[in-house]
Amino acid sequence: MSMKALYCGSLALLAACGSELTANDAVDPEGIGEQRVCASHSLEGVDVSKYEGTVNWHSVAASGRRFAITRIGDGMGGDVTFNPNWAGIKSAGMYRGAYQFFRPGDDPVAQANIVISKVGHLGPGDLPAILDAEVTDGVSAGTIVSRMKTWLAKVEAGTGKRPLIYTSPGFWPSLNNPDLSKYGLWVANWGVSCPRLPTHWNTWRFWQYSDHGNVPGIGSTDVNRFFGTEAELAAYANGTGTSLTASEEPIQDLPAE
Repeated sequence: MSMKALYCGSLALLAACGSELTANDAVDPEGIGEQRVCASHSLEGVDVSKYEGTVNWHSVAASGRRFAITRIGDGMGGDVTFNPNWAGIKSAGMYRGAYQFFRPGDDPVAQANIVISKVGHLGPGDLPAILDAEVTDGVSAGTIVSRMKTWLAKVEAGTGKRPLIYTSPGFWPSLNNPDLSKYGLWVANWGVSCPRLPTHWNTWRFWQYSDHGNVPGIGSTDVNRFFGTEAELAAYANGTGTSLTASEEPIQDLPAE
């Protein structure tokens, strides 16, 4: 999901590692960009995939992280760490989520079916499933948006919760479709004190603020924040993913400089 540079070695090799989110997509020096939204309250969490190896989830929870999101796979492919991570996050008493690296060139229904088969009907403590949008695979923007809509609708029906979209303000202009902003946003924006939003969103639920946090039980990994309090995270994880809570309304909107 992030560049996984510690494992992949260089930006030129990112595609081979299953992710093509580049530094220019996610890194955004302070003061550059469009709309920024800060949070009055936030909670810490992580996201992981096979590149982190075996995770000690009880150590992660003991470090104060309240949620974790693990990769289901890349397109039609799976991630060998999903099953142990999915079970381990819950066992450690954390709120858990799952994402799929969306491949626009693959059948969206088949990809959605993989997600549904892995997480089933999501229950209390489960975050909505997430569509990771960061590549075009040479597919036109209109086709990508149409296939994303198919995936999102099928996953919502199959899991019982409205999915989230993960993307960056650098990548999203390649799609730039207002219809998708009804879905919750997980924004990747590194190196800033408040994230810059992709066009058409006016707030975020999760923010991946660095791709190299140092977390007990994992080591170097992506680190994230949830926009809200502990009670609001609990309500969100126990709900259907369709409504904002009070503290998730934007509290600071910084225009471009």
